[in-house]
Amino acid sequence: MGLRDTLEKHKVPIPDDFDERLDIIVSGLKRKSNYKQKLEKYKKHRPTRGGADEPPPVVPDSEDYLGPRLRWFLSAVTSPYARTLLEGIFMVVFFISYLEKIPVFGSILSASLDVILAGGKIMIKSVQSLLPAAIGVIPLPYTSMAGIAIAALFGFIVWPIFAMVSLSRKDFAAAMESFIRIIPPPVGDMIANTFLEGNRAVAKIDEKRIRLGNDVANGLTQLSTITNNVSSSMKEGFETLAKQTQEAALNAKNAIPAVPKLPPLPTASTESQQVTLPTVTKGGFHRRTRRKAWRTKTLTRRKLEKL
Repeated sequence: MGLRDTLEKHKVPIPDDFDERLDIIVSGLKRKSNYKQKLEKYKKHRPTRGGADEPPPVVPDSEDYLGPRLRWFLSAVTSPYARTLLEGIFMVVFFISYLEKIPVFGSILSASLDVILAGGKIMIKSVQSLLPAAIGVIPLPYTSMAGIAIAALFGFIVWPIFAMVSLSRKDFAAAMESFIRIIPPPVGDMIANTFLEGNRAVAKIDEKRIRLGNDVANGLTQLSTITNNVSSSMKEGFETLAKQTQEAALNAKNAIPAVPKLPPLPTASTESQQVTLPTVTKGGFHRRTRRKAWRTKTLTRRKLEKL
């Protein structure tokens, strides 16, 4: 039973060019010399078929313009070529930052740009501050407004240059400040100063937040260590106390003397018998014996006196 018979037995749908496809696959597996010729011939004369192998036709939506374009943009952004395109764009936008990474030349360029940007910003701020007051001294109507307009025009020309240079160096805070100062003074100056102070304050708060988080983490670690030490010492103390109590109980049990056995109680037969108690003497001699000895001593003494 061949492959075709097996597929027909299990009711698997078989295309019309099944034999040709199978012949190409067998030629490729056997590494025949005419494999590539058969494959190219099949690709050129491949019949068009309906069903699952044919992709569904793309019907353009004539009433929607934005949807297909956005779908194309999303597919292009998520493709591997988008990263290459973005790297090329970043290479152009941040060109000065790549130049600053060059040894020796980059350090000289970076120091020179720092001096130029710092001096240029000081000069522009001074000019924008002095122009309204200097022109307003002229005794003509609306001279103060003319001074503000000239200062705004001067900043509108110069500030974008500094903004582009700062952006190309990846100094985003300085670039944002320069872009904000394009707004005519005093509104632009007020917003730019607010931005700088807010950026500085947020940086300090963020630094303190990180330090506070580290301190809290260290404190909790030390507290957990102390708690574990205290709990372990208390546990050891309780275990020692229990052992000492058991030892004291065993020692007390061993130190108790044995209770002597009492003699048996007298029965009725023994009570009926007469118990003869010994005569209690005083001083070790009986009273009668002492009187007899005294009389003998007296008589002997009298006889000796008569002699």
